[in-house]
Amino acid sequence: MLQSYSSKVRSGWRESWKNKNFRWQFILSCLTIIGLGLFFPGFFDYLQARNGKVLNDIIVDNIPPHDVSWMVFFLLYCGVIICLTFNFLHPKNLLIAFEVYALVTLMRIVTLSLVPLNPPIGYVELKEPVLSLLFTNNGRICSHDLFFSGHVTSALAMYYSVKQRLYKNILLIFSCMIGVLVLVQHVHYTIDVIVAPFGTYLCYWFSKKYLVKNLT
Repeated sequence: MLQSYSSKVRSGWRESWKNKNFRWQFILSCLTIIGLGLFFPGFFDYLQARNGKVLNDIIVDNIPPHDVSWMVFFLLYCGVIICLTFNFLHPKNLLIAFEVYALVTLMRIVTLSLVPLNPPIGYVELKEPVLSLLFTNNGRICSHDLFFSGHVTSALAMYYSVKQRLYKNILLIFSCMIGVLVLVQHVHYTIDVIVAPFGTYLCYWFSKKYLVKNLT
């Protein structure tokens, strides 16, 4: 079974890599994601040093705060495993995941810059050992990374890219659960979670309509 999977992966990537547009889009997406990883530590320090507004959020204000970091971490990285496992068989779908993630993250840089917010009352640090090492300076947690939710957009980028119905539905459930959990932990406002699906879908639509369609 593993040998069959490996053979299908190699065959799919050989065929896709022959397409010049695919090669350049995939390389550019990877370089963009790497560049974002290098950019975010300084950007998060900038956000953290900036004072913002505390919103009145009737939903979050009525949820007792709890530390559910491990659940967010578990759901997010189970989603990553599902996304990579099935999309390695379909390079075009993996490209969609990378493009959507890169585009929505660039969009978030704009919204985070334009909408300075302080975390909700009752904020509990979201401790993620992987992301904190990749995107922060010395693992420092940024509590001002708010509008809109990067955890929800990351989960939805995987959801939109996977085409197998069962696993797509699982990723949708994970995305919804992550949206609820970041509210339970008071690391986001309700508006951060509500806007995230719209921003992610816009990037998915752009990728499908103007980028990936040129690969066929």
